[in-house]
Amino acid sequence: MSAHLIAEQGWSYKELWEGSILVSIAHAIFVADAPELAHENSWDGFNYNFNDSQGIRGTITFHPDFFVAAFRNDGVLADSLRFEDYFHQAPKKVLQLAEEEALQYLLDDVKGKTLPSITTIIWGEKEQTFSSHRFDEMLENGGEILDIQSMNVTEALKACEEEFEFTQEQLMVLKKLYHLKITQPNEKITLNQSDIEAIGSENEEGFNESKILFAEIGIEWI
Repeated sequence: MSAHLIAEQGWSYKELWEGSILVSIAHAIFVADAPELAHENSWDGFNYNFNDSQGIRGTITFHPDFFVAAFRNDGVLADSLRFEDYFHQAPKKVLQLAEEEALQYLLDDVKGKTLPSITTIIWGEKEQTFSSHRFDEMLENGGEILDIQSMNVTEALKACEEEFEFTQEQLMVLKKLYHLKITQPNEKITLNQSDIEAIGSENEEGFNESKILFAEIGIEWI
């Protein structure tokens, strides 16, 4: 399977990482009132997991020097490719990282064996990103789930406001936490009491799920 360069804006390492952080913060705010959807967005170390609860899921592994993402769209007819075939023209380090990390979140029963089951991948470093499919095919095979994550920050904030039906107070918390996380990615960030009040939930289960999701990206509650 050939490698295809993705030339579209929003799909570089930096853009996807920043977009994933933004959506993760938005999701953590939203989950305070909708704990049943907590599974749709989470982090495990440098692995970012996403699931739209409608048949598309995937994982991006953000290694310090490069990234790899694998997707599964249950609405697309699976082909006869082995998962290794998607990485035919990818560097060996990309396949190794995928096998050790991203693909471990996409295991399924494949002809009686537990193996990764995927429908497309992307990988890249610095400003170049490649896919196992042409751009439109990559989106159809699962990449469309990163719609908001691949937007510029202005568009993404507007999309989050509409998608999660945020109040202006919630939107301000999102902007504040996103700015802090992007500018100080390795620093401890703590939600203060006014932030918690702005989230505006009285759902105890939701608060607990929200705390877990925030903690996964290094944001703690007081």
